[in-house]
Amino acid sequence: MADLPLSGEFLEGVSRDQLLSLIRDPKADPALLDHVFSQPVVDEEIWQLILFHPATPPSLLARIARAAPLSLLKQLTGNRRLLGRSPQIPQAVLENPAATEEEIAAVEAMLHQEARGATEEEKKKSLFATIKGLAAGQKLTLAKKGDKEARMILVKDANEMVALEVVKGPRITDTEIMSIAQMRDVSEKVLREIANMKRHRSNKLVVLALLHNPKTPVGVSLGLGIASLTEKEVEGLARNRNIPAAVSRAAKQVLERHKKPPGGAPGGGH
Repeated sequence: MADLPLSGEFLEGVSRDQLLSLIRDPKADPALLDHVFSQPVVDEEIWQLILFHPATPPSLLARIARAAPLSLLKQLTGNRRLLGRSPQIPQAVLENPAATEEEIAAVEAMLHQEARGATEEEKKKSLFATIKGLAAGQKLTLAKKGDKEARMILVKDANEMVALEVVKGPRITDTEIMSIAQMRDVSEKVLREIANMKRHRSNKLVVLALLHNPKTPVGVSLGLGIASLTEKEVEGLARNRNIPAAVSRAAKQVLERHKKPPGGAPGGGH
């Protein structure tokens, strides 16, 4: 098998049945499998045979994971043995545009697998290290479709596109948004994005979290409607020494206006 001339001309001279027979051979040369997969025609049956062939190297499995149609991708992510043959395979699944939440969940399970039996702190460190090694495109996919643990790591990513994708993602919850609004180690752009989203501006807890976060840009805080807060909430803001002076000053001005009598005129005498 190793002496086969692996060329386009060779494949043209082989019928599909003959090719299937060659691929089904347990002793098939990995170079043949790679060459067949590299052909421009997508043949799911042939790709499936290559996927489950014992001689298929992890690098080729990753290429299949990156390009496979959904039906074949489901077979791959449903097979823990195949998915776990190399870290590059689950990572390649994240780059496949056909991947749905089900396939992403299988990848997340694989990312967590190495941490089995570890403490919670060790699990977080393991997941952080794994995510840190992902390419930008893989991180973007995980930001959209990943679980809470992945989102809480990715929202602090140095790549602001990745971090912003987390807060704009369809799976993120209001509770997570409130937690992020309190974080002091996220990009200012993330906090600005939260403040700009109507859904979150109508959530009083999120607004208060942003106002009390020293990392929130002053212009953003001043646009969050301090005057519409309750007197107790404004007082808390005025007393907060950690936030920018301009924000606490604005809160004090609101309190002063509240103390003025109606009409702004002092009480008259006789």
